[in-house]
Amino acid sequence: MTLEEFTTQLNATTFWREFTFSETRFFPRPKQQVELADGIVKIGSLAFVFQLKERTEETSDPQTERQWFRRKVLRKATAQIKASLRYLAENEEICLMNDRDHEIVVKGSDLEDIKRIIVFLPGRSLPEDCWETKFHVSTTAGFIHIVAAHDYLGILEKLRVPDDVRLYFEYREAVLPRLREAGTIVEEPDIMVAFLSEKDLPEPESVQRLRAFVQDLDAFDLSNIMRDLQGHIVNPERRLDYYRIMEEFARVPRSIWREFKTRLVISLEASKAGKPHRPFRFAFPRTDCTFMVASMDPDWPATGADGTRMRTNAVAMFTEAAKYDLKTRVGIGLLISKDGEYFQLDWSVIEEPWAINSKMEELLATTSLFGPASERMVDSFVFHDAAFGAEV
Repeated sequence: MTLEEFTTQLNATTFWREFTFSETRFFPRPKQQVELADGIVKIGSLAFVFQLKERTEETSDPQTERQWFRRKVLRKATAQIKASLRYLAENEEICLMNDRDHEIVVKGSDLEDIKRIIVFLPGRSLPEDCWETKFHVSTTAGFIHIVAAHDYLGILEKLRVPDDVRLYFEYREAVLPRLREAGTIVEEPDIMVAFLSEKDLPEPESVQRLRAFVQDLDAFDLSNIMRDLQGHIVNPERRLDYYRIMEEFARVPRSIWREFKTRLVISLEASKAGKPHRPFRFAFPRTDCTFMVASMDPDWPATGADGTRMRTNAVAMFTEAAKYDLKTRVGIGLLISKDGEYFQLDWSVIEEPWAINSKMEELLATTSLFGPASERMVDSFVFHDAAFGAEV
């Protein structure tokens, strides 16, 4: 597997194929085809721009390998990152096919946050000082992350959630210049430990702490549901509506995935048992989004033409009510119902500024549709204390 294939597979798994672009050639002018980057991930106004450098003819001479690193990674890849930024600035629209084979229009003017990343796969004789090079600051392109391929794999395997990956690279950009100024050398796992532990700065040789990190996939992972979301969106004729739902999940941290999945599991159990359960809803202020999860009343029709109408109306109504109740701009809703031995998942997205709605005011005032709401902080990452086996 080439470095390009390796990185594409990683990105498609973590950021989903809807937001991953492994083929980025376009025509800025007739008869002039260029490559925007070796890879792009675009989630709303966020973009990751990748350049990939793989050593294909390695030698056993460290000096030769150092020259390759300086020439290909520090100079050529940096120049290509600059070109990518220039293409985005000079072209009003760039049409690309994502890894779902959907044509997506990329507008540089819409990108508020661009992460510049060089992933490299060197020869075995690369000198230590090259391995220690973790970033480059360009006068025109700004901060550029330099990440070894095995470290990039480790980042995505540990974090799993798109927004946590974004936050990690923000942390990395903040701490690496400070470490260089202090003359402190750390490995990528040291940076990961500090990020997960919310430390001000990474510390050398702290990798042992990773053994206490709990990868509680069963508690938070929604990837399988996200990959199958396209077939469950209300208004399927609007074929890309489901992108907005995926985007909202990609914009929130692991803690929100965990909160959503907790309510999803309870609603699934209620549906399975055929017992009514009050809908759940919670909001994440940073993204101005409310998430709603409900199990359909077992007395309501769930199949056939009547069932389709009932499910469509119910998920839209519950989502709108939850969004209104918590006063957010976006509402994402999931309704779970049962069809024999199978579960049906119906999704809805509502996006509009919050405004007074007399019908919603009356509905919420005269019914106990939702439980009481309260504000609380939730942690994203869990560690077990090595000595006591306790969560910290």
